[in-house]
Amino acid sequence: MPMTSMKVAPQELKADGGELFSAEFLALAANTIHQAIKTDGFFILENALSVPAIEAILEDVDNHGFAINRNWAHGVYAEHQYYLTHMLACSRAFTRLATHPKLFEICDGILGHDYRLKAMRYYETYGKHHMQWHTDNKTDRGFAHIPGLIFIVYLADVDDGEFQYVRASHNWSGERAYSDYGDEEIEKNHGKDIVSFKAPRGTVIIYDTYGIHRARPVASRTFVRKSLFFQVDSKMDSAEPILLNPAYIDSIDAKTAQYLGFGLPAEYKVFPNTTIKNLQWGRVGLRMVSQWLAYRMARSLFDIMPHNIKKIIKARARRT
Repeated sequence: MPMTSMKVAPQELKADGGELFSAEFLALAANTIHQAIKTDGFFILENALSVPAIEAILEDVDNHGFAINRNWAHGVYAEHQYYLTHMLACSRAFTRLATHPKLFEICDGILGHDYRLKAMRYYETYGKHHMQWHTDNKTDRGFAHIPGLIFIVYLADVDDGEFQYVRASHNWSGERAYSDYGDEEIEKNHGKDIVSFKAPRGTVIIYDTYGIHRARPVASRTFVRKSLFFQVDSKMDSAEPILLNPAYIDSIDAKTAQYLGFGLPAEYKVFPNTTIKNLQWGRVGLRMVSQWLAYRMARSLFDIMPHNIKKIIKARARRT
């Protein structure tokens, strides 16, 4: 089924900050976005995020990749997906995006004036991953009646494994009071209302958390979809805890402080809950192991060297 879409040209992001969004997105009346979400459950705009902004975010992601024993925020693997959750600690561009006045304007019209950032993440979805149809209006304890909005940004062109949404499902999913739906149930009862969001990088999708959605499964093992996700809802007494680099915030007014959860409880578990158990084969590669082994052997040899030899080695290391 065709989606409601607007195609716009991206606006350049200057090296000193510039605009994250296209001029068309910034000029778009908030009421237009509100009406689309209230009617269909979603709003989509292609090329809403500028190419330089996309590249800045991807560079930040690369600089905080998967690591072992690194004392700072970094990515994790969870089966067929990769996540970098603490984007407010890793990316100035993302922080500016997630706290932009335009986003507050959009949230005001749907959620009122009391809402906060519940969760965020950069994520990659790989082939063979199967996402169940579900809604996002839930807590650690399951389904909950919490109004909210999700923002998804495509950071690469998506022509497969795309986001899918059951049009207008936000109007009736709350009556059923459960969050997860089977593939056959959705296809049989709501197949004609499934909207698929194949779109270029820079596309912004905003949807109601009550809406039923998923990422369409992909069989290819080489498939990778790169996206941003952040959720804003009206539940003020809890959210996922955040890590924030204060250098990324130019100033904090009362609205931004509330949005980021300053002084408010943050008791939800950070998603995804990862351990060594859901790290897939091959993620800790031979190169990583060999580098560790080579360093430990060299370090052990250095530790037993005479002091004068150590001084010579350190001096040469400084010169190089």
